[in-house]
Amino acid sequence: MAFDLPAIVRASGKRRDITLRAIEPTKAQATDLAAILVQAATIWAENIDAIIAGYDPPPLPTADALVFDTADQMQAAIDQTASEFMTRLVTVITPALRRWAVRAETVHRSKWAAAVKAGTGVDLATILTAQPVEEALSTWLARNVALVRNVSDVTQAKIADAVFRGYQSRTPVRDVAKEIREAVGGSRARAVRIAADQNSKLSATLDRERQAEAGIEQIRWRHSGKLHPRSWHVARNGKVYDLRTGKAADGGEAIPADDRAGMAPWCGCREQAYIALLDDIEDEES
Repeated sequence: MAFDLPAIVRASGKRRDITLRAIEPTKAQATDLAAILVQAATIWAENIDAIIAGYDPPPLPTADALVFDTADQMQAAIDQTASEFMTRLVTVITPALRRWAVRAETVHRSKWAAAVKAGTGVDLATILTAQPVEEALSTWLARNVALVRNVSDVTQAKIADAVFRGYQSRTPVRDVAKEIREAVGGSRARAVRIAADQNSKLSATLDRERQAEAGIEQIRWRHSGKLHPRSWHVARNGKVYDLRTGKAADGGEAIPADDRAGMAPWCGCREQAYIALLDDIEDEES
């Protein structure tokens, strides 16, 4: 339900500009999300033995039929694992992602209400519902289903390459198994990084959704303070922008639509809700 928070604050007699505190997603949320996403790598780790069970390259060239028989056996094991992943994606991973998103939204809603109460004195606890952000949650869910599927696809490609390249060059099975485990390990690490990024992205998206719902018109950019930051993100620190258009209040460079806080990979910047009241007072006095 849309409402006009700035108007409510003005009516309450507030006489200073207000910047609401930023909402930070927790590491625990990222850890829980990572536990879901890493299943795309775990299922391949569980099937390594089955994939290389038929791996026994001959020391010398043999008849093509023998090579094909062995290759077919390994390919069948790879295909079977991919099929198992798709089943798990539908029955386990996607429902788990949906539950995680619902919990994350509930936590964000509570923190947003607390930030509004602390900054303005207005209590939104009984007003806010999940309905206004359902589309954002659905979009996030679809994106993360695609991401976890990509983790599995990339893992499958690396494993297949290691197996068949190793077979062609007659690499010892222990070396091929080591390469496969390294590929799986890399996929696990990638899933953890994705989880941290997607945790931050959802929080930033919910920030904008809740601000728009509350009739907020401006935001103040707050840089994350991370090492090796994007210089243009640092340059925005503390500046005020239009929530919808990204135009700078001081007439400076606008925020591109595809570079809002949290959109760029690993971006931890935040857009804090900003309610300008001093300008209104000056307008009344002039």
